[in-house]
Amino acid sequence: MRDWISDVLLFSAGIAGGVLISSIIPSLRADKRHRTTKLVNARERILADIKEQHDKEILLEAFRTAEDIRGELDKSLQTLRKTLTTVLDPNTEQSKHRGVRLSKRIEPN
Repeated sequence: MRDWISDVLLFSAGIAGGVLISSIIPSLRADKRHRTTKLVNARERILADIKEQHDKEILLEAFRTAEDIRGELDKSLQTLRKTLTTVLDPNTEQSKHRGVRLSKRIEPN
């Protein structure tokens, strides 16, 4: 008969190692999942911040463009008012001298 005590000790060590490994691996996987979740959350926050900044820049550009258009419209309105005032007001000196002068008609030979 062989030495059965060494076999039992070897078997017990194998069982203890298996139990130890099976208890450590889930915690390692949980740590990896936790780290992955943190990275995903950090990426989501970064992307959300970038999108928010981009949206702010778009809005600011839209407001600047609207102000530029409003300024151009104001200039056009002032020009139109001056033109209408000049055309519709018969008492001004400018409207009296605005007529087109025609030259004498030349008879063909």
